[in-house]
Amino acid sequence: MAVFYLDVDDEITSAAARIRGSADRQVALVLPASSRLATSRINFRLLAREATERARNLAIVAPDASARALAASAGLPVYATVADYEADLAEAAARPAVAPPAVVVAEPAPVPAAGSGGPAPAASGPSQVPPATGGGASKGRAPT
Repeated sequence: MAVFYLDVDDEITSAAARIRGSADRQVALVLPASSRLATSRINFRLLAREATERARNLAIVAPDASARALAASAGLPVYATVADYEADLAEAAARPAVAPPAVVVAEPAPVPAAGSGGPAPAASGPSQVPPATGGGASKGRAPT
């Protein structure tokens, strides 16, 4: 786990360089209050893409609720404090791994051979409906 503390004036390029330079799979960027980086959702989307390309799990730690909201809208996990981030990692490590559900592929039902006593095939072509009789409708008019 790598935790990088950014300065108020750090730009997207320095944050991306921290992700690139990390050998750890778990990376957290800690943004100070009023961080320049936290002014745009695009910045967080670019950081998320950088982390994905580098096979890193990126999280954002920020005291500002607005910065956390922007990061969360870009699909990143967010935390108010480093302690919250570390506690979540410890909890995730303590959970037992859950095996994915087994996939069962059903075989298609066999089709009965012709003349084997199976259901009769559906008739092809338009079906014939007998004309309506009686009912008081006059000739040539549809009932109302």
